[in-house]
Amino acid sequence: MEAIKKGLFKWYRYQWWQRLFGDHLRDLHQRRMTLLQQSPDLPPPIKALFSAPLPQPSSLINQWPLLALDFETTGFDPLQDQILSVGYVAMTANTIDMSTCVSEFVNSDAIIKPNSAVINHIDHEMLLQGLALDEVMTRMLVALTGKIGVAHGCFMEQGFISAYLQHKYHLNDCPLLWLDTLPLYQSLYSNQISHQDARLGSARQRVGLPEYQAHHALFDAVACGELLMVLIHKIYGNNVPNLIQLLKRY
Repeated sequence: MEAIKKGLFKWYRYQWWQRLFGDHLRDLHQRRMTLLQQSPDLPPPIKALFSAPLPQPSSLINQWPLLALDFETTGFDPLQDQILSVGYVAMTANTIDMSTCVSEFVNSDAIIKPNSAVINHIDHEMLLQGLALDEVMTRMLVALTGKIGVAHGCFMEQGFISAYLQHKYHLNDCPLLWLDTLPLYQSLYSNQISHQDARLGSARQRVGLPEYQAHHALFDAVACGELLMVLIHKIYGNNVPNLIQLLKRY
């Protein structure tokens, strides 16, 4: 009888989590449909981005394509600051496809703040050799189509993508799906880390990954992808988690 009770408890708990994150995915789907209905004249790449199917809550994470991405910007405010460079790479929960690496500067007249220049080593000469923001963002959004975004503190990437789409296409919503290594890492070491310890480089060091050249968009994207793979292995071992199991750790 005790074993039956435990089994029922696990089943009900699973059903509760499935409803919770199933509702999240259904909400994302509904927001996408509303966006497409309200903005029927969007260009094909943006329509494709928000028309792509979303995973089921029970989808195993190794069955869904991912895109690790990172932005270097002039600051943290997407309404005031500008994107300087974008880096991304396609991956799965098991592998990173280095042949898909993309690193692009944005050709702009951005005023580079001294403190950001010290951090990311981007100067005006580099930006002059870059591409137009529309081209950089369109390429990145095409690469993201049909994939789950992966970032360390995805509020940055989500915020800047949202601001771009609002400015360019007057979209008031940006329903993207993310796997965020920051809360995933914090869930594993919640009682052992400070705010500083949660940074990407510190998180990698704690889980045994090597140092890398931080604050370079592509290198950060690859570093984040590697961190995701290690965290999944540390949390689940040889088992493959589904989307619910990962998201409920946030």
